[in-house]
Amino acid sequence: MQGLVSRIAVGVFGLLTIAMLLLAVFDERGALAIRQRRLEKEKLQQEIDKAVQENERHRQEIKDLRHNPQYIERKAREELKLVKPGEIVLELPDAPAKNDQAREKDSSSEQK
Repeated sequence: MQGLVSRIAVGVFGLLTIAMLLLAVFDERGALAIRQRRLEKEKLQQEIDKAVQENERHRQEIKDLRHNPQYIERKAREELKLVKPGEIVLELPDAPAKNDQAREKDSSSEQK
């Protein structure tokens, strides 16, 4: 009888141990949930870092727009296509893509 009781006790202890391990891993506060939250935290931190860098870039641009005449002139020329009186602006077409150049070579060799 004593052997049976000890076997039952060991079995119950084993089942409780397995149940505790399963809870430690799969519970809402278990290892998997903690890992998921850690990954979410890292992703959010990356987004925060990106936003901070973008804010700093915007602050610098605002500072330059307020105090740097060369920057203002460059922005006006690039974005608004403004020119000084008496200047002549030449706009060249964009360079053709490599695929277009290859087709042009093929078509010119076929014509010969």
